[in-house]
Amino acid sequence: MLVSSLASFVSACIFLPWLIRSLRGTPAVGKDLNKAGRPLVPEMGGLGVILSFYVGVSALVIFASEAFPRPSVFYASLSAVLGAGVVGLIDDMFRLRRRMKALLPFLFALPLGAAVYSSGDTRILGLDLGLLMVLAIPFGITSAANAANMLEGLNGLGAGTGVIMCAGLIALAFVPGALQGLYILFPLAGALLAFLCFNKYPAKVFPGDSMTLFMGAALAAAAIISEQKTLGALLFIPMIAEFLLKLRGGLHAENYGTPDAAGRLHYQGRLESLTHVIMRRRPSREWQVVGILWLVEAILACAVVAAAVVF
Repeated sequence: MLVSSLASFVSACIFLPWLIRSLRGTPAVGKDLNKAGRPLVPEMGGLGVILSFYVGVSALVIFASEAFPRPSVFYASLSAVLGAGVVGLIDDMFRLRRRMKALLPFLFALPLGAAVYSSGDTRILGLDLGLLMVLAIPFGITSAANAANMLEGLNGLGAGTGVIMCAGLIALAFVPGALQGLYILFPLAGALLAFLCFNKYPAKVFPGDSMTLFMGAALAAAAIISEQKTLGALLFIPMIAEFLLKLRGGLHAENYGTPDAAGRLHYQGRLESLTHVIMRRRPSREWQVVGILWLVEAILACAVVAAAVVF
């Protein structure tokens, strides 16, 4: 698993500089709205994360495939995760409608729902869903993918949050001894850590929906196949809160602030994002806002793991 994580990390460090160079001067760039002058930054960095993740997974398939406890579930999860990433790439290029970003990951995750049901894992929150598990799993995947897409917009925010969630889910996987999710989490963590090196403040590349949808789906799939559906969902609380805040504005709000001469971000409008809450309370530099949200996720992950161990 450590080899797979290292393979993902090294691959991303190779792919991303090439991707950044290739995207400069093309329409696939976006303005960094949280900075004075709004510099143009290459987008679609998620493509590097997706490619690197599957390099890491390939290392696992080559060296440890005999250790997969439920191969059909594992490979179905890879299909669901890749499907979400493809939807994100299409959205980065052609701007899909919001309903399509919800429907398409659901359809890609249907084989995972069928595989989980066939394996006999049909319980959520103590309830036996039976055949409904075939639909419940895709619903969870698409919800997680789109939730992860909500809490983004600041340098390093999504990737750093994803790394923290990976760490929390890795710890949770050892509580019941259901370790299959680790085969997703280790390659994902390596790819996200490498991406964070390029996406941290000041960002050289943006993730795009390709990374956020892919990351959210991968985290949800790992929690599902590690039999940590409920506790894994708790790690998404900040993203769920972000969704509820954005819902106030019809899901049209952005996470951005207005930078002053010192680089501090201000926000005076209606609170429609967790970033707005921080900026309204105290104008802060972009990396400080990101650090606060990272800390919130880290505290939440520690609390969830502690609760799993104690109870």
